[in-house]
Amino acid sequence: MFYPFGIRLRFCLLTAIPTALLFTFSAQAQRLTLPPATAVPPSQASPATSANSPDSLSTDQAQILKIYPDGTKRIVPISALNFRDDGAAFGGPPQLSVYSNPSNDKKSSPERLSVAPIGIDGSPSSVPATVPPSPNPLASTPTAAGDPMGGTAPSDPMGGSVSSSADPMGGSGPVDPLSGAPAQGSPPPLQTVSGRAAPVSSIANSIDLGTYDDFFMNAAIGGSIQGQLTARRVYNGNNMQAYPYTYTSGALAGATVSSENFTFQPGFRFDTEFGYNIYDWLGVSLQTGIIYNPINQYNVTFSNGVSYHNSCDGELVQVPIQLDGILRWPGATAFKPFIGGGIGAIWQQLDVNNYYFGPNGVQGNYCRSAFQFGFNGQLGANYTVAPGVDFYGAFKLLGVFTPRIGNYDFATSYNFALEVGIQSRF
Repeated sequence: MFYPFGIRLRFCLLTAIPTALLFTFSAQAQRLTLPPATAVPPSQASPATSANSPDSLSTDQAQILKIYPDGTKRIVPISALNFRDDGAAFGGPPQLSVYSNPSNDKKSSPERLSVAPIGIDGSPSSVPATVPPSPNPLASTPTAAGDPMGGTAPSDPMGGSVSSSADPMGGSGPVDPLSGAPAQGSPPPLQTVSGRAAPVSSIANSIDLGTYDDFFMNAAIGGSIQGQLTARRVYNGNNMQAYPYTYTSGALAGATVSSENFTFQPGFRFDTEFGYNIYDWLGVSLQTGIIYNPINQYNVTFSNGVSYHNSCDGELVQVPIQLDGILRWPGATAFKPFIGGGIGAIWQQLDVNNYYFGPNGVQGNYCRSAFQFGFNGQLGANYTVAPGVDFYGAFKLLGVFTPRIGNYDFATSYNFALEVGIQSRF
């Protein structure tokens, strides 16, 4: 009997040891996978995380940080933007920015924010959060008008800061070099390098006129009318004698003449001018050219009152060399009236080939020239057709003080011309 009992005892021990080990392993594995013993009852949920609130914080949605003008900050899910928030209780509409969850950012230092979801009354709860830095230094400034969707004001399409009512162009004021903060008030107007305020003009109405404060060159051509040349005195062989005068030789030998004059046909005038514009309204120039008028008649009146109007072949040539001043209408306009005048030398040549005294032709062979002192005046207008290029028209007067040409002293003579030309400013 003793032997079987010993066998049974060994068998029980052999089976009990593996069973104990297996039970211990199972118990330890069961303890590692046990769920938490406590849980927050649904009835104790915070109003900030209520499932029935449209602003409930959900980890499945992106979160938005709202910053109100009075400093209140809210964190809401992106779906809350479907509800209008005028921020009447917090001083105005909020500024929005994307909120990053501090639980995913271990390196940031969280800040305690007051969270009060929209549409829910009660004391706000506090959650740890990190305020992302605003890329816009003016982000804390409230907008002039609230966005119905709670968004921020649109940025300046030219790359400036947030628009405000202080600057109608949407720009920002200059930065204070000491503090680095934007200056208060409206920015100063644009200025040129000289310090004067830059002109404001409409792009639609502006035109590029080119420079006026520089050199210019003119060329013009037109028709001319020469006034009558009336002789005052004639050379008698010894000196200049006033009329009446008795000829001692030639076709009129023995005749006493009381007056002589020349009339002219219309001719042409060509001018060139080089000058400098001191201002857009004032310029100086040196003018020269050539004026040509054919002789029409040689007229003689005798002491007995008989007059002869003789056809004549010849011409009067004049070359003025004048220093001029020009006044123009000021301002940035394409059409510029001007007036000018000057004084200088005039070279004249009178050429009488022949004339017809009654049925008889008389060989004149008279060609004399001389420099005279004269003056000029002009009145006209420029019109800009391209930057630095003008078309212009002008009425011109050329006068000569008592010219002496060969044997004759003439009364002051006048030449009138109407010209069109082109001006280049460079």
